[in-house]
Amino acid sequence: MKLSIGNLPQSFTDEALEKLLSAHGKVEHLQIKRDKITKVSLGYGTAEMADADANKAIAALNGKEIEGKKLVLVNQEELTKAQNDAAKKKGSPAVAKPTFGKNQTSGGGNTGVQRRGGSRGS
Repeated sequence: MKLSIGNLPQSFTDEALEKLLSAHGKVEHLQIKRDKITKVSLGYGTAEMADADANKAIAALNGKEIEGKKLVLVNQEELTKAQNDAAKKKGSPAVAKPTFGKNQTSGGGNTGVQRRGGSRGS
């Protein structure tokens, strides 16, 4: 199961997170997301563990306070599904059918095509 881990302290290392998670089972893969340039932690990451071990880790560590921050551990599949469901209910543009070349705010007639100057008719 893939876990999504959020609200990590910036000083937290991959090794420290692996030690924290390995108390609940074997960690197959782990990554803390970092800024590409400065390599500073962005405060979230992912981990892969066996399903039973991941559920134990979620139960034990979700909401646990580390360096003044409460960790958030969730099953990434459930998180993605919840986000998609919320977007569908809201009718967000990410789910709605795109309207290429049309400006929705104007009354019509604007096809989005930019005309250049000159004496070609209009």
